[in-house]
Amino acid sequence: MSEIEMKVIPSYIDDELAIVFHFEFKTSQMKVGEAKVYTYKLTDSPLKNTSDGPKSFRRNKYAVLKEIDIFEEYRYLALNKISHFLKIIGIPAVAQDLIA
Repeated sequence: MSEIEMKVIPSYIDDELAIVFHFEFKTSQMKVGEAKVYTYKLTDSPLKNTSDGPKSFRRNKYAVLKEIDIFEEYRYLALNKISHFLKIIGIPAVAQDLIA
């Protein structure tokens, strides 16, 4: 299996107060899938825990995998790339909210 490339397209949904990351995956020859992750903040109050600084902000974020459509043979690698990206922006884990 070859390495896959990941493209991240961020957007914001006002009514949900969510940053949405649309991930597209491809190999050198073709598109192998896509996924959508919504990120939220646990508390909406900007005044709460302000003395904790950036560490508090990182602890108060979470992500939910809402959509995934990736070829099975690339799924594990793609999910690892998504997880790595989320860790870089301070979100340690992602929950799944997928409709079967």
